[in-house]
Amino acid sequence: MSTLASKINKVTFAEISTLPCFIDGHCEISALIKGESHLCFKVIFSKNGVKSHYFVKSLTEHQQTSQAEVNSHISAAEHGFAPAVIFYSSLWLVSAFIEGYSLHQFYANHPKFSLASKVTIAMSLMAKSHQLKASSEHLVINVVELLTGLVNIQLYTQQQKLQLLIIIKKITKFLSANKNLVLCHGDLNDENIRLSTEFETSELTEKTWLVDFECSSLAEAEYDIAMYLAINELSESNIDEVIDCYQQYSPLQLNHEKVRNYLACCYLINGLWYLEAGGDSEQAKAFAAKACQQFVLFDQLTLVEEKVVTLLNPLLVN
Repeated sequence: MSTLASKINKVTFAEISTLPCFIDGHCEISALIKGESHLCFKVIFSKNGVKSHYFVKSLTEHQQTSQAEVNSHISAAEHGFAPAVIFYSSLWLVSAFIEGYSLHQFYANHPKFSLASKVTIAMSLMAKSHQLKASSEHLVINVVELLTGLVNIQLYTQQQKLQLLIIIKKITKFLSANKNLVLCHGDLNDENIRLSTEFETSELTEKTWLVDFECSSLAEAEYDIAMYLAINELSESNIDEVIDCYQQYSPLQLNHEKVRNYLACCYLINGLWYLEAGGDSEQAKAFAAKACQQFVLFDQLTLVEEKVVTLLNPLLVN
């Protein structure tokens, strides 16, 4: 698998500069290489002496989810918690660029900024997302199908596949039929939350924005909570704090045990995704380290006897 950086070329820059929203002006384009699966850019567009800043995302490699992503982003923008959408097509999404920081950056740069404050920002945005109306393009998440698809690739030996499928059967048997489906963001990691330069720690839910709706789908709220915990490398000990915070902004009553069961699935989903995404690229070692952390957290839940870190260790140490 090639790195994101290797996919960026002059042709891509030329395509961006010819988008309808950038006609009759000058574009200064710079690549944003912080994501793990997207080609994203910052464009400074100059026209008649006025400069405007935009965020541009390529949808080329995510055609199956692109329409749902665009619909989610537009809806969130209309409700005031996502950047305004300027232009979209089947290949590109252009939105206003939020000058400021990701929540991850802000948290790292402000040692006195508490985990509780970070959770408050995330849960207030998640609750708003869950109140959005889904479109026909939004699919219902199927955890078993998702996990099985991540296992059935050439990366794993037959024995590893068999063991992983046994683990999947064990952890998903705890999940009941989907009830009370909401529109989930699906990837509410701290990099997908933007704080504007006007953000004040005294008003945690103001001047905050949710971005990157590629993983948006219909699921139970507990799934979105679990994925938030997993993707931000939080553990079982954080479940009650996150649920309590969420319920300050939403009338939905969440089930602790259901979040815990979904959490096991999310750790496994993320870990397997990282291994597949790393492949034989230059990022393989970094992705393997992230996968290992997800599997460590999975094993700590002790929902099953099998240890995923042990099972997949040959792939985690290379």
